[in-house]
Amino acid sequence: MDQQPTYKRLKQVVFAGIIALLFIPMIQHKFRFLEEKPLNGSYELSSKPALNKANWFSGKYQEEQDKYIQEHTGFRSGWVRLYNQWNYSFFNIAHARGVVRGKEDYLYEENYIKAYYGIDFLGEEKIEEITRKWKSIQDTLENKGIQLAVIFAPGKGSFYPEFIPDHYKSERKDKINYEVFKKQFIKQGVSYIDMHSWFESMKKSSKYPLFPKTGIHWSVYGQYLAADSIGKYVSSTCKTQTPYLVLDRIIEKNRPERDDNDIGSGMNLLLGIPDLGLLAYPEFHPNREPKKEDPKVLMIADSFYWGLYNSNVSNSLFNGGEFWYYNEQIYPASFTKETLVKNQPLDKKLKENKMVILLITDANLYKFGFGFVEMACKEYGIK
Repeated sequence: MDQQPTYKRLKQVVFAGIIALLFIPMIQHKFRFLEEKPLNGSYELSSKPALNKANWFSGKYQEEQDKYIQEHTGFRSGWVRLYNQWNYSFFNIAHARGVVRGKEDYLYEENYIKAYYGIDFLGEEKIEEITRKWKSIQDTLENKGIQLAVIFAPGKGSFYPEFIPDHYKSERKDKINYEVFKKQFIKQGVSYIDMHSWFESMKKSSKYPLFPKTGIHWSVYGQYLAADSIGKYVSSTCKTQTPYLVLDRIIEKNRPERDDNDIGSGMNLLLGIPDLGLLAYPEFHPNREPKKEDPKVLMIADSFYWGLYNSNVSNSLFNGGEFWYYNEQIYPASFTKETLVKNQPLDKKLKENKMVILLITDANLYKFGFGFVEMACKEYGIK
């Protein structure tokens, strides 16, 4: 007889606990009694909608309020991380745009895999035509006292092909953009630096990883090597001693930081993914301040240049030269107000520099130049 009240009381406690759990997110939303770690990535939370007659009767208020409540619910970030972890661990699903989970938890963005297997191949005739136009631009600028060069940055797919999921092999093409561009550059006399093959040649001998496991760009250590090499190339090409990097020390860490975890961080998992052991974080400084007569270098580049730019390379080595991100936004100007390349007088902007470099990873070779080739051809009447 005593078991019946106990069982009834247990049910009441469980029911009360469930109700309390349902109300906890609401209480957290209202009072924020616990600090929550925000989600990583590029997103913007909606603001609380304004209640007025027009919004109410049109239904706009209800839609916006529903979105606002969903995005600001208490402990939302924790639930998102739990959901992402569940799908990643049990169903091999990565909740991040374009991210592919490779073997042994190596993370890729799909466009790098497509570049490695030639799925995005432009075709030999198209690459030959682009190279011919680029060479004409190079000759035109050289007559104006401006050097033009291309840097082939490595890609994670080509650097770690052994961890790409096997099902991509069936889509492999006979040729890839990188190899054909390189062949045409040699044939037509285009100035370039091949960091793509350089990084591959150092893969086994490098003391520290040149690409991280959970990042998409070259490692912070790889960025340092690239910056040092580009600086020396500029000095040699411009035939003048420019500032160079002096290495102070290398800090070794077991957990990835900064760009070394850019994909892993953006996936918003509850648990981290173990990386490759010791990662290197160089600390360095230029040997001197830039002088007025030092060559100014304009970098037209994809996201592989952000790490170098954030390390102050443009200011310290390239005399404050601008960074044209995907040939669209101009930095540093766009930090305060968006400044677009298309709105600038091209010839005048190029003449501000002693050298112009296009830095491009293999995953972006299918859109070589990001529109710069077309802009320059129009500016200088190149057909």
